[in-house]
Amino acid sequence: MAESKTLLFIYNTNNGVLKSFMDYCAGTASAPVTPACPLNAITTTPGGMKEEWKRFLKDLKIPSRLLDRNEFSWEFHDLHTTFPVVLIQSGADIAVLVGTEALNQCRDLNDLIHLMQERLSHGMMG
Repeated sequence: MAESKTLLFIYNTNNGVLKSFMDYCAGTASAPVTPACPLNAITTTPGGMKEEWKRFLKDLKIPSRLLDRNEFSWEFHDLHTTFPVVLIQSGADIAVLVGTEALNQCRDLNDLIHLMQERLSHGMMG
Protein backbone atom coordinates (compact mmCIF):
# COMPACT_ATOMS: atom_id res chain seq x y z
CA MET A 1 0.00 0.00 0.00
CA ALA A 2 1.42 3.38 -1.00
CA GLU A 3 2.10 5.94 1.71
CA SER A 4 0.06 9.11 1.54
CA LYS A 5 2.05 12.17 0.59
CA THR A 6 2.13 15.67 2.06
CA LEU A 7 3.72 18.83 0.70
CA LEU A 8 5.70 20.82 3.24
CA PHE A 9 6.16 24.50 2.40
CA ILE A 10 8.93 25.78 4.66
CA TYR A 11 9.03 29.57 4.79
CA ASN A 12 12.18 31.50 5.68
CA THR A 13 10.39 33.30 8.51
CA ASN A 14 10.75 33.36 12.28
CA ASN A 15 8.67 31.42 14.74
CA GLY A 16 5.18 32.77 14.99
CA VAL A 17 5.07 34.65 11.68
CA LEU A 18 3.27 31.83 9.90
CA LYS A 19 0.98 31.35 12.90
CA SER A 20 0.06 35.02 12.59
CA PHE A 21 -0.76 34.39 8.93
CA MET A 22 -2.90 31.39 9.85
CA ASP A 23 -4.65 33.52 12.49
CA TYR A 24 -5.29 36.10 9.80
CA CYS A 25 -6.85 33.42 7.58
CA ALA A 26 -9.10 32.51 10.50
CA GLY A 27 -10.03 36.19 10.80
CA THR A 28 -8.27 36.84 14.11
CA ALA A 29 -5.15 38.85 13.16
CA SER A 30 -3.45 40.81 10.39
CA ALA A 31 -1.21 38.99 7.91
CA PRO A 32 2.56 39.43 7.96
CA VAL A 33 4.64 40.15 4.92
CA THR A 34 8.25 39.05 5.15
CA PRO A 35 10.25 40.28 2.14
CA ALA A 36 13.27 38.19 3.22
CA CYS A 37 11.30 35.11 2.20
CA PRO A 38 10.55 35.00 -1.53
CA LEU A 39 8.05 32.17 -1.00
CA ASN A 40 6.10 34.37 1.40
CA ALA A 41 6.49 37.44 -0.80
CA ILE A 42 4.96 35.78 -3.88
CA THR A 43 2.20 33.76 -2.16
CA THR A 44 0.80 36.43 0.15
CA THR A 45 -0.30 40.05 0.20
CA PRO A 46 -0.72 42.33 3.21
CA GLY A 47 -4.32 41.09 3.19
CA GLY A 48 -3.45 37.39 3.38
CA MET A 49 -2.81 34.44 1.11
CA LYS A 50 -3.34 35.17 -2.58
CA GLU A 51 -6.59 33.64 -3.86
CA GLU A 52 -4.86 32.07 -6.87
CA TRP A 53 -2.39 30.33 -4.53
CA LYS A 54 -5.21 29.08 -2.28
CA ARG A 55 -6.99 27.62 -5.33
CA PHE A 56 -3.79 26.02 -6.60
CA LEU A 57 -3.11 24.31 -3.26
CA LYS A 58 -6.72 23.13 -2.99
CA ASP A 59 -6.75 21.80 -6.56
CA LEU A 60 -3.59 19.74 -5.96
CA LYS A 61 -5.67 17.27 -3.94
CA ILE A 62 -2.64 16.55 -1.77
CA PRO A 63 -2.38 17.79 1.79
CA SER A 64 -0.09 20.79 2.27
CA ARG A 65 1.45 22.13 5.44
CA LEU A 66 2.90 25.62 5.87
CA LEU A 67 5.72 25.84 8.40
CA ASP A 68 8.21 28.52 9.33
CA ARG A 69 11.87 27.52 9.69
CA ASN A 70 11.67 27.22 13.49
CA GLU A 71 8.58 25.02 13.39
CA PHE A 72 10.28 22.83 10.78
CA SER A 73 13.48 22.55 12.84
CA TRP A 74 11.48 21.69 15.95
CA GLU A 75 9.41 18.98 14.25
CA PHE A 76 12.11 17.61 11.91
CA HIS A 77 15.21 18.26 14.03
CA ASP A 78 17.28 15.60 12.22
CA LEU A 79 16.81 17.22 8.80
CA HIS A 80 18.97 20.11 7.69
CA THR A 81 18.15 22.25 4.66
CA THR A 82 18.16 25.81 3.43
CA PHE A 83 15.03 27.96 3.42
CA PRO A 84 12.62 28.52 1.82
CA VAL A 85 12.08 25.03 0.46
CA VAL A 86 9.20 22.79 -0.63
CA LEU A 87 9.50 19.21 0.57
CA ILE A 88 7.43 16.14 -0.13
CA GLN A 89 6.82 13.73 2.72
CA SER A 90 5.80 10.11 2.27
CA GLY A 91 5.64 8.34 5.60
CA ALA A 92 9.04 8.81 7.25
CA ASP A 93 10.70 9.74 3.94
CA ILE A 94 11.18 13.40 3.04
CA ALA A 95 12.65 14.70 -0.23
CA VAL A 96 13.21 18.15 -1.69
CA LEU A 97 10.60 18.97 -4.33
CA VAL A 98 11.67 22.58 -4.95
CA GLY A 99 14.92 23.83 -3.47
CA THR A 100 15.87 27.27 -2.23
CA GLU A 101 17.73 28.25 -5.40
CA ALA A 102 14.76 27.42 -7.63
CA LEU A 103 12.34 29.25 -5.31
CA ASN A 104 14.59 32.30 -5.27
CA GLN A 105 14.43 32.39 -9.08
CA CYS A 106 10.62 32.58 -9.12
CA ARG A 107 9.69 36.15 -10.02
CA ASP A 108 5.99 35.83 -9.31
CA LEU A 109 3.20 33.44 -8.42
CA ASN A 110 2.85 32.21 -12.01
CA ASP A 111 6.51 31.15 -12.00
CA LEU A 112 6.01 29.27 -8.73
CA ILE A 113 2.84 27.52 -9.89
CA HIS A 114 4.48 26.50 -13.17
CA LEU A 115 7.52 25.17 -11.30
CA MET A 116 5.35 23.21 -8.87
CA GLN A 117 3.29 21.70 -11.70
CA GLU A 118 6.46 20.72 -13.55
CA ARG A 119 8.04 19.06 -10.51
CA LEU A 120 4.86 17.27 -9.48
CA SER A 121 4.24 15.95 -13.00
CA HIS A 122 7.75 14.55 -13.45
CA GLY A 123 7.40 11.55 -11.22
CA MET A 124 7.79 13.28 -7.87
CA MET A 125 4.32 12.10 -6.89
CA GLY A 126 4.81 8.49 -7.99
